[in-house]
Amino acid sequence: MADTSTPLMGCYFRSWRDTANGVADNHNSMSHLPEEVDIAFVFPNGEETAQFWEKLGTELIPAMHAKGIKVVRTLFIDVLIDPQFTDSPEGHQRLADHVQAHYLSIPGLDGLDIDLEKHLSDAERNKAREVSRILGQRLKTEGKLFIYDTSEVGDMALLRALEPELDYVLFQAYGQSTTQVQQHYDRLFADFLPPSKFMLGFSFYEERGARWGDTVSLEASTARDFALWQPTQGRKAGIFSYAVDRDGVTEGDDALQATDYAWTRQLKHLMR
Repeated sequence: MADTSTPLMGCYFRSWRDTANGVADNHNSMSHLPEEVDIAFVFPNGEETAQFWEKLGTELIPAMHAKGIKVVRTLFIDVLIDPQFTDSPEGHQRLADHVQAHYLSIPGLDGLDIDLEKHLSDAERNKAREVSRILGQRLKTEGKLFIYDTSEVGDMALLRALEPELDYVLFQAYGQSTTQVQQHYDRLFADFLPPSKFMLGFSFYEERGARWGDTVSLEASTARDFALWQPTQGRKAGIFSYAVDRDGVTEGDDALQATDYAWTRQLKHLMR
């Protein structure tokens, strides 16, 4: 997927809002994501039902694969620094085994994404680095993706150490301008991360969520700016959205509602 001549569209789908949970208020399904999506991120918050996890492997992933969409599971960095596992070579292996067994065993998953939005202590960084390297090697052997997503407050020392193992780094730039993004790239990433591994993200409006202003109207949106923008250092890998299950919802509208993913489709075509 490193060919930036075909920019990538990534989408974080809030798993607890998938109709596969069997919750009457939910109206959207990952299985209905359009073929313009390249990577769909399974983003859970703990409210998912057992039914969702079963259908993810038996129905949702096969439906997305049929459209050429890769499906990646997101975990928070805390999972990789779990204090129940010792900070030793043996502990690192056991923790990597635990991650694979408990989070990556769903049939058809195409990779792993780690959410990193904080600084780590030296001990935490060492542990996360070693466990990530083990997981990265295993994923590479299986032909799967290894991704980190972060913000300007993420631990850049860890990302710097892991860059050779990572397929992409996703930068959460919710509510920011392309000028700010360029400044962040220059300061945080330019000396170790090539633009071809850099994906830039905006957020749709979550019900009762933050008002980032990224998707007020398509023609005057941050999302459109991100799709068209390129770092001065070269072409980016693509863009991503958070809460794609809220695609097209007007900021301030808290009603749960169906979407046809019109923004996602148009943004992909704008990048082309």
